[in-house]
Amino acid sequence: MTREGALPLLRGGRWYRSMDTVPVPGGRLLCLAPEIIVRDDAARLRARRPAVPDRARRLELLREAVELFRHGRVPVEGLGEQDPGDFAASMRETAGLPPALVRRWSGMLADRLEELAPGEQAGLTVVSLPANTFTCLEAVLEAALSGAAVWVRPSRREPLSSARLIGALLSAGWPAGALGYYPTAPRTLHALIQGSDRQIVYGGDDLAAELESRAAGPPSLDLRGPGRACVIVDGRPDAEELAARIAGDAGRFCTNTCVLACLDGTEPLGRRLAGILDGITLDPPDPRWPQASWPEPDAARVAAFVMDRLAPGGRLLTGRPVLSRAGGSVYLAPTLVEADHPGHPLVGHELPFPFAVMVATDRAGARGLAARSRFVHPAGFATSTEGVPS
Repeated sequence: MTREGALPLLRGGRWYRSMDTVPVPGGRLLCLAPEIIVRDDAARLRARRPAVPDRARRLELLREAVELFRHGRVPVEGLGEQDPGDFAASMRETAGLPPALVRRWSGMLADRLEELAPGEQAGLTVVSLPANTFTCLEAVLEAALSGAAVWVRPSRREPLSSARLIGALLSAGWPAGALGYYPTAPRTLHALIQGSDRQIVYGGDDLAAELESRAAGPPSLDLRGPGRACVIVDGRPDAEELAARIAGDAGRFCTNTCVLACLDGTEPLGRRLAGILDGITLDPPDPRWPQASWPEPDAARVAAFVMDRLAPGGRLLTGRPVLSRAGGSVYLAPTLVEADHPGHPLVGHELPFPFAVMVATDRAGARGLAARSRFVHPAGFATSTEGVPS
């Protein structure tokens, strides 16, 4: 693909094809914004704030844009006009997502819009997105509803969903000058942070440490990181319910369970749960919990991370290889590990596929595991930080 066919930047209300491009999974190219463009554009925006509609009109436009995103034909700069089938096909090609997940996540985005109620906010908000799920586009809706100018920094591994949302917003009539599309190299993120008034950044512990070391983490930074969701198992829970919490949404949400703290031992629950996870079909997609395929190098890297840390003190309870093949594609199969103690190196790791570690522990150990988790599900599975055994 030539540079003319790449996904461009949106800056100052106009599309712009930069000289710097990177390949995107699926064979497309993505233009990158160099630091000098980021700093110059931020200075211009500070000097002349773009006008945005009042709140009632903003909500109306956002509803129209999300409806287009879900069901409409959307002009996506660099890709052409894209209907929902085209979008689902591109997400399958780029991110490995089966159509059922694309439909589900698009519906979740619409539901989330109706739950947003931010206050008024002036200035510029930067939203730096992850690759694992496009439901994080809710942060773009949140910032736009607040009245801020919004610059989107897409993931370089999956920029297509955010490009479609930008196209839908423009088609609905959102002011182009109040939107930006700024893919960048990792090193340029700090320029976006320094040039904006508010920042919503998705990332893990490594990014948090990097921002702290750069002194680039202002009070306005909202870093949305791993959830390390934990279930406190006390008694005989429903194994199907646990499997849904591990394998639902292809294991890509920060609310997917990755730790099972078992107060009464790991058996027989481990065998039941492993059997259910092993029964999830990869291709064709499982009707209950469809899974995402992976580029083989990425899948190999994640599988090696698991296997390199498994022993001593850990064992696979699921029977399939972590890296599995089905229907000509590569998958990270839903995986359940049993660990001998809460300090095992895999306990608490949130990985971008259905992966959970179960460990027998006492109430003190369960409290320690829960303290590391943003989401704790006690007996009964109410999403909460309450109910941790005392």
